[in-house]
Amino acid sequence: EEQIRFAISYDGLNHTPLNNGEPVIQSNDIALKKAVRDPHILRCEDGETFYLVATDMRSGEGWSSNRGIVLLKSTDLVNWTSSTVNFPTRWPEKWANILRVWAPQTIFDPTVGKYMVYFSLLTNDGKCPYDQIYYCYANEEFTDLEGEPIFLYDRGSSTIDGDIVFNDKDSLYHLFFKNE
Repeated sequence: EEQIRFAISYDGLNHTPLNNGEPVIQSNDIALKKAVRDPHILRCEDGETFYLVATDMRSGEGWSSNRGIVLLKSTDLVNWTSSTVNFPTRWPEKWANILRVWAPQTIFDPTVGKYMVYFSLLTNDGKCPYDQIYYCYANEEFTDLEGEPIFLYDRGSSTIDGDIVFNDKDSLYHLFFKNE
């Protein structure tokens, strides 16, 4: 089963599973597909809140079986609130033909004071003929996405699993990604 599990470490190399290795968050309770993949957790700017985003997907249904993401919020890493964003129902006129929404991640955007959620999209209508990276800003409660997906990056062929990291030393944002 695809569930969310956590492990902790004092040195970043040796990890101990929490909850005896059992799921901390039950996918059945949070996802439309009753399964999740690609969890990404972020400690918020307040230092006390955690946001977790995940692909709402059951692998057994195939690589193009998901249409949305799961947003979760916690202050103790034990108790979580969650909501789902299903793209075809959230944006039926523009994103009804989504085949997949993959590997969401979150980063704080200080220029607008909001959390940006970015992900790869693929459609079957030619809008995204191969996976491209898009983003939306999360609402203040971290229960929904504002506006509609905005194009972020296209390397000219399938681009997935994006990770944006800010480097204090050069004051640049670096985008790491995988091509298919």
